[in-house]
Amino acid sequence: MKRLAWTAALLLGACATPQQQAEMQAKGDRLLAKTLEGRVAGKPENCLPTGFIDGPQVVGDSLIYRQSGKRLWRTQVRDRCPFLRDDQIVVSILYGTNVCRNDRFRLIDRGVSIPSGDCTFGDFVPYDKAG
Repeated sequence: MKRLAWTAALLLGACATPQQQAEMQAKGDRLLAKTLEGRVAGKPENCLPTGFIDGPQVVGDSLIYRQSGKRLWRTQVRDRCPFLRDDQIVVSILYGTNVCRNDRFRLIDRGVSIPSGDCTFGDFVPYDKAG
């Protein structure tokens, strides 16, 4: 019964009004702009080795990985994963030591054990501090 209540709460939360969706999108866009401020995008890559990065962190419509030093890696979720929100835990499904474009991941809301449907990674774009 408790699980049914959680599922109902999740479904109700997913039914945001268009205005609420627009506000959430604008908030995500601002947070992403702040995160990437003062950084320059590099050439997109298909894969990212997982041994030297932290993350991912959901920021707007993207996932951000932090590499030791000054570099951030951004991947936009393919097909705009409808479940993506900044307070979620990302569970990657890895095949080897890299995370690659088109690999799948799922999202889990904190305090809930039911994962979302599959989402897929896009290209990985490095962002380095300018100057």
